[in-house]
Amino acid sequence: MTPDNLIRRLRLKDDQIFLFLTIVIAVIAGLSAVLFTLTIQETKHLLFGLSPSTVRLILVPTLVSLLTGFLLAKYFPEARGSGVPQTKAAFHLDQGRIRPGVPFAKFLTGALCVGSGHSMGREGPSVQIGAGLASAIGQWFRLSPERIQNLVPIGAAAALAAAFNTPVAAVLFSLEEIIGDMNAGLIGSTVVASVTAVIVERSILGDEVLFRVPSYQLVHPAELLAYVVLGIVGGLTSLIFCKGLLRLRRFFLSLPPRTVVFQPAVGGLIIGIVLVFVPEVMGVGYEYVDQALNGGMLLQTMLLLCVVKLAATVISYASGNAGGIFAPSLYLGAMAGGVVGLLVHQFAPFPTAVPGAYALVGMGTLFAGIIRAPMTSVLMIFELTQDYQILVPLMIANMLSFVISKRFQPTAVYHALLEQNNIHLPHTGARPRKTAWSARHVMATKADFIPEETTIGEAWQSIKSQKGSTFLVGSRRHLVGIVPRKAIELAEQSGRGADSIVSIAEREFKYVYLDEPLELALERFDTRAGIMPVLGRTGNRSVDGVVTIDTILDFIHKKPA
Repeated sequence: MTPDNLIRRLRLKDDQIFLFLTIVIAVIAGLSAVLFTLTIQETKHLLFGLSPSTVRLILVPTLVSLLTGFLLAKYFPEARGSGVPQTKAAFHLDQGRIRPGVPFAKFLTGALCVGSGHSMGREGPSVQIGAGLASAIGQWFRLSPERIQNLVPIGAAAALAAAFNTPVAAVLFSLEEIIGDMNAGLIGSTVVASVTAVIVERSILGDEVLFRVPSYQLVHPAELLAYVVLGIVGGLTSLIFCKGLLRLRRFFLSLPPRTVVFQPAVGGLIIGIVLVFVPEVMGVGYEYVDQALNGGMLLQTMLLLCVVKLAATVISYASGNAGGIFAPSLYLGAMAGGVVGLLVHQFAPFPTAVPGAYALVGMGTLFAGIIRAPMTSVLMIFELTQDYQILVPLMIANMLSFVISKRFQPTAVYHALLEQNNIHLPHTGARPRKTAWSARHVMATKADFIPEETTIGEAWQSIKSQKGSTFLVGSRRHLVGIVPRKAIELAEQSGRGADSIVSIAEREFKYVYLDEPLELALERFDTRAGIMPVLGRTGNRSVDGVVTIDTILDFIHKKPA
C-alpha cells in the first residue's frame, strides 16, 4: 500500500497526519538511539575485550578507522563528524531533505568509531540519525517541503531525549541549536516527540539514571565567588577546545584530497597510543564522569584526564572520524569542575559544597562554552538534579563561560565547522520572514564571468566594448573575485597583458546571500562597483545571481507582492 492510499483510507486531516507521524518518528528515533547506544557498548566489548593488550589498544582504533575512513570518503561523506552541523544545514538550506541512506551510514560509522575507542560522543550522531529517519519518513509520505523540514527537529529532539534521558533539555536543544529560534511554532510537536522517545527508552533500558548525581547545597554565600572562578575556567577551556579543534581540522582539510581516506586512521593511530597510557579517555567515558560527580577521583587524575580528553577529542574529530562533541564537553566539564571543587574545598576560608557539586556545575559550564546552547545547559543540569538551589551558581558559571567563549571565538563551533566546508548558515537575527523581500527579489540570475585562466590582454579585448564597470572572475561554481574595468585597462597599458586576470582580481568584496533581507542587499550595494554577487550558502563561493543598478531599478518598477 502506498503512503497516499494509506492516508486516503485513514481519511486524516493534515494536522492529524503530522501528529501521527510525530509519534511514529518519536518511537522509531527513540528505538534507534537506544540501539545505537547498545551497539556502541557491544562493539567496544567485542573489539577490546575485558583486558586489552597494548598491541590491541593501538591496532583496534587504527584498523577500524582505516575501514571507516574508506566508507566515509567513498560512500558516506555526510556521516563525518558530529552530525549536528549537517542536521542544521539540512534544516536551513535544503528544506529538511536528508538522503535516506545517511541514518544507516551514521549508525554504522558512528558505532565503529566510538566503539573502537575514539574520544567522541553518541548524542550528536543520534541527533543526525533521528533527524535523517524523520526526513526519510516525510519524503516517503510525500509531504510538502515545509512539513518535511518541520519533521527534522522533531526527530532530532526524540533521538537526543532517548540518548541522554533528558526530555526537556532535548526539546530546548532542538529549538536553540537546530532551529535557532526559541519561539518556534514546533515546540508542541517536539515536546510530544521527546516525551514519547523517553518512554520508549525507559521501557527498554529501565528507569536507571545516567549519572548518580550528588545532592546540591550552597553552603555559604561566598561560594558564589568560587563559581565565578569556575565560569572563567570553563570559558577558557572551551576556547582552547574550539580553537584547537578548528585549527587542527583546517590542517587536515588542507592536505591533498587523496589523503582523505587515510586521515581517520592517522587519528586512530594517535588515539591508540594515547589509550595505552590513559585508557580512561576511551569512547564516551560517562563512567568516569560519574566518578568525578561522586568524589571518586584525585585532583591530579582529574586534571590529567581533562587535558588528555581535550587533546584526544580534538584529534579524533579533526581527523575526520564519525562521532560527537556533546559527551566530551560534559566529560571535560566534570573534570575541570572537579579540579576547581577540590581546590576550593581545600583552600577556601569558608565552608563549601562537596567537589562533586562543582563537577556537576562544570558539566553545564563547558557545554555552554563549547556548544553555545546556554539555555539547554541550564535545563539539562536541572533535569539531572531536580534541585532549584543549583540554578543560581549554574547560571553564573554558564554565563561567564558563554561570554568568554563568544568574545574570543565569535562563530559558534558548529557554524565554524560548516564554514570550513564552505557552507554558511543564516544568522538567527538575519533570517527574513517568509513574506519579506530578500536578495533573490532584486537580483538577476544571469551573470557573465571572466575565466580564471584568461590573461589580462584577453580580458581587455573581451570587455572593452562592454559597458560594465566591474566584472566577475571565476565561474558560477566558484567566484575567485571581482576586477574593476579600470584595473584591467591600466594593467594592459602597463605591459602586463600576458599576466593572469587572477593577479589583479580583488579577493575581498561585498556580497550578499540569497536569503538575506532586501534592506541588507541595498545597504551593501556599492554604486561605484555597479555589481554585487549573490552567493549560495553551500559550495565554495557559488554564485546564484548578481545585483546591479538595472536589477534594482527593475525591482522598484515591478515591486513583487
